[in-house]
Amino acid sequence: MIRIVQMIVAAGLVSAPNLALVVAAQNAPPQANASQAQGPGVPVVAPDAELMLKQMAAYIGSAEQFTFQADITFDHVLPSGQKLQFSAVEEVALQRPNGLYVDWNGDLGDRQFWYDGKSVTLYDPATPFYASGPAPADIDAMLDKTEAQLNFTPPLADFLYHDPYQRVRRHVQYGFDLGSNDVNGQSCRTFAFVEQDIDWQIWINAGPQFVPCKLVITYKTRPSQPQFIAVFSEWDFAPRIAAPVFTPTPPAALVKVPFDTVTATK
Repeated sequence: MIRIVQMIVAAGLVSAPNLALVVAAQNAPPQANASQAQGPGVPVVAPDAELMLKQMAAYIGSAEQFTFQADITFDHVLPSGQKLQFSAVEEVALQRPNGLYVDWNGDLGDRQFWYDGKSVTLYDPATPFYASGPAPADIDAMLDKTEAQLNFTPPLADFLYHDPYQRVRRHVQYGFDLGSNDVNGQSCRTFAFVEQDIDWQIWINAGPQFVPCKLVITYKTRPSQPQFIAVFSEWDFAPRIAAPVFTPTPPAALVKVPFDTVTATK
């Protein structure tokens, strides 16, 4: 599920867009409306959209390691309703089963996130502390824990699961094929999906690497319907990732604090 959350760190608040995966389009296709005779609440997804989602998920989910970069733009809505747009660059290095590093550099601040199979660590250079806490021994379980107990996950986290299909498909109501388009010189298939709270659109490389090329999410139940856009590049499925990449390296002078939990916050 794609949402914007806040990272709560003990005595301070570290905020950042938490954007795992889920995308959608504003209107259901005509064939979807005609197919509602299947029964209320039955998802209607075009076969090509279903197939490409599965191919993408199988391709990146089965990879033992990969790196990628995402150029991101996202809206921030003022109380007046005015939308302000900001940018960020996210770099990700993943090594299954227990290595993840995310580096976020953006207009509203920077973040670094480490997972080494034993702990998760979050560092905001704008604060005099960093948060760290114990974590499960594999990436999927770690992401589940951070979402459920700590109320955050790294941006675009749905793509990091071993089975991304289950993450992106679970709340879809409608999905349809928008044909082929070019994204940064790559031929990509375009699909749109509708969920209750968001609409999303995804561009998937037509092959042989079935990787996401672009993602657009519209938060349609929020004031002014803000959007999140990610353009992916530099996918590498045979990277040389040094082991220390996943070892937390916040400045030595900082104070280590525990994460606040959802239960404690409530």
